[in-house]
Amino acid sequence: MGVFSPDSELMEFLGKVTDYIIINLLTLFLSIPIITMGAAHTAKFYTSMKIARGEEPSAVKSYFKSFRENFSQVTAAWLVFLVLGVILVFDWYNVLYGKGQSMPFPLKVMLGIISFVVWASCYCMFVFEARFKVTLRELFKASILMALVNLPRMVLIAIFVVLPYLICAWYIQWGLAIWLFATTVTLYYISKEFNGQLEMLYKDSEQ
Repeated sequence: MGVFSPDSELMEFLGKVTDYIIINLLTLFLSIPIITMGAAHTAKFYTSMKIARGEEPSAVKSYFKSFRENFSQVTAAWLVFLVLGVILVFDWYNVLYGKGQSMPFPLKVMLGIISFVVWASCYCMFVFEARFKVTLRELFKASILMALVNLPRMVLIAIFVVLPYLICAWYIQWGLAIWLFATTVTLYYISKEFNGQLEMLYKDSEQ
């Protein structure tokens, strides 16, 4: 079997890399309207975790299948988190530039923790919705619990998520190439990490 044979390990690896790049680009474009960002990220994890499990789906077809099926529920949940995010942004603006500058340091730390937990819960919501079909109330509960259980891991994921944009801003001439590489590696890592955890939950739910 040649190294460039369609069934070779090299070609399978390049195929998966291509799929991850396609998924990230689709998510980027479909997140621009803001309101569709929740469904876009859910579809991203739905497809990427399928690839991580070795199911080898058609990336585009699988992506839009999840986008359509999860749009209503995940958009409703995403809008709740979006409102919370806007409130927190105004709070931070007030703390940094307004009357909140005099806020005691422990309260600022508390605001930071709350902000991070809200972000982590929102992120976990996309991952959980990509694997399970639950009610909206159950989705919120599962997302918060998942974020709290994985808090140290979420710190690392936050770094992975933000870092590509900081590097792109610094090396703007190589921005697209850096973004594609960094987001592909990040998506692979996150998909592998959460896939094992969610797979155990899935098996427990079937028993």
